[in-house]
Order: sequence, then C-alpha cells, then structure tokens
Amino acid sequence: MNTVPRFAPANDRVLLLAATAQAFKVAATTIAAPASIDFTAGLVNMQGQVAFTASNASVLTRVGNVATLAYAGMVGDSVTVTASIVADGLTYTASQTVSKIFDGVTGNSARICYSKTSLLSLASAPATLSTQGATSYPPIDTWGAGTVWEGSPPLFGAGESLYRSDGVFNPASGTTKWSAPYLNALKVGQLSAISADLGKVTAGDIYSATLHGGAGYPTNNYSWPSNGGSGFHLSSQGLLIGNINVPGGFFQLSSTGYFEMPGLTVTPGGAEVAPIARFSGELVAAKGSFRGELVAATGTFGLIRSATSGQRTEYDSNGIRIYNAAGNLIVRLGVW
Repeated sequence: MNTVPRFAPANDRVLLLAATAQAFKVAATTIAAPASIDFTAGLVNMQGQVAFTASNASVLTRVGNVATLAYAGMVGDSVTVTASIVADGLTYTASQTVSKIFDGVTGNSARICYSKTSLLSLASAPATLSTQGATSYPPIDTWGAGTVWEGSPPLFGAGESLYRSDGVFNPASGTTKWSAPYLNALKVGQLSAISADLGKVTAGDIYSATLHGGAGYPTNNYSWPSNGGSGFHLSSQGLLIGNINVPGGFFQLSSTGYFEMPGLTVTPGGAEVAPIARFSGELVAAKGSFRGELVAATGTFGLIRSATSGQRTEYDSNGIRIYNAAGNLIVRLGVW
C-alpha cells in the first residue's frame, strides 16, 4: 500500500565561511603574525566549487574551497574576503573581514642622574652630552672635577651639594642625551656658606640682621665709612646713608632716636630731659609757628611780634611798640 512520507529530507542551503584569524598583528619590526590567514568555505546541502574575491585588490591563493590571504598580499589596513556559489539559479555568499593591528613604537624614556660635589658650582658646558645605552651615565669629572654620576642620589655631608642632570633615552638611536646639571640640594651649617648671584628675588617677609651695600660699607659695622666710599647700612642699631666724612649729603637715624643730616641734629631726651634739636643754615621764605625756648640763639629778623593782632608787642629796627586789647598803640619806644 502506497503511503505519503511523514517527513521530507531537509533542503535548506547555507554557505559558511570561517577564518583562522581575524587580524594580522604587526610588530614594530614590521613582522606580522600570523604570516597568513586561511578562509574555509562550508557548504550545507550544496556541492560545487566556491568562488573567492578580496577587496582592495588583495591577492588570494586557493586550494579547493580554501582561500589563503598572506600578509604580504594584503592591500590596506583591512580586507574583506567574500565566498560565493550559485545553486539552482540562486547565489549564496558569505564574507569575513580581517585587519592589521600595529604595535606602538617604543617612545623616549626620561632618565635622571646625580652627583655630589664640594665645588661651589658646576660648569654649564657642555650644554648637552650623549652616552650610549639605556643604563649609561655621564663620565667621571663631567661638568666638574671629582664628579661621579649615578642613578640614585648619594649621601652627602656638610659643605657638599647635590647636583642633578636630566636625560632622555632614545630607543631608535640607543643613546641617552643629558642636559647640563643644576643644583638639586645642599647641606650647610649656616647660610653664610652660600655665595650666589641671585638676580631678581621676589619674597614676602624677610628677617635679616644687617643689610649693607656700597663701597663704603663692605662689612656689617655700624659706623661712618673711613675709606671715602659711600653706600648704606641698615641694622637694629639704625640707618646710615652716605658718608659724613666726605662732601655731600648724608643721613643717620639711630635706634636710640638720634637723628642727623646736613644742618640738623636731634638728640633724644630722657626722663625729665627734653630732646635737643640743633639747626644751622638759612631759612628762606619760612612760615609756621614755634613753641619752646631758644637758648643762645642768634639770628637776623625783620619783625618780631607776640601776636598778629589785638594785644601784642612788636619789635623791629625802628623800635618797640605795645598795643592794648583793642589793638591800639599805647607805648612806643624808638624812632618815628
């Protein structure tokens, strides 16, 4: 008895394409791994010869339904390989894309070296120096006698300083280029051990025992110069400017309150002792008022009067005049 089969054989058709790698890894030496990639076509419910194509005009070699793309035959940084077959008038395709992955180029490396020295300073020439290798250092005695350059800061004692040089290692040339050294640290018992040309200095609060300058003040002594020079001195004892022993201006202000400049001195007073001011010179077109006592004073005056109006006494070259509270002249002695 004839019967209809309950199950029919499968008739779905598929073209599969598998690649042995998805990328070529290219080292800095331009050598790629792997050297080639195989593309294998798999047919489901089909038979026949598969056709292979590659983008960018890349070159494929094939054996049966396996195509091979060598790194040397790859054009561009990525390639798409396509497999195709025609069955019963239908075209079946599958594709895989592979790329190039590049290793980065090793960059330059920063390096540092140190040397201790008892010299006041090291030379700045040569400005740069090259040594061979990634672990090399400048030769002994470079930039200063007795210097030994090393990778770690050496221990150093009082009177010694630590210098540093910065370098860059170039892997392409295999050399390290060092720059002229600079002061990294120093150890001294007191800052008077330092001698330096500081140039311009910007600072906040400065505490100092003595400031002095100029040819007349080579030391920190608080006294007028005896060498004919000039300059200044500033300390807790006072301020000196110029030189009293040579013609010209000078100025002194001591911490005791004594003040002196050409034509004027002020001696400080004390308990129940008034200060004394001494002036010598000429007052020209002077205006103002004076209170106090003139002792042993000598001067030439056009008019001396006790007040400008009202009750007063006036004295000039013509004599003495006395006025009452109303401003009327009541006594006159002299010439009229």
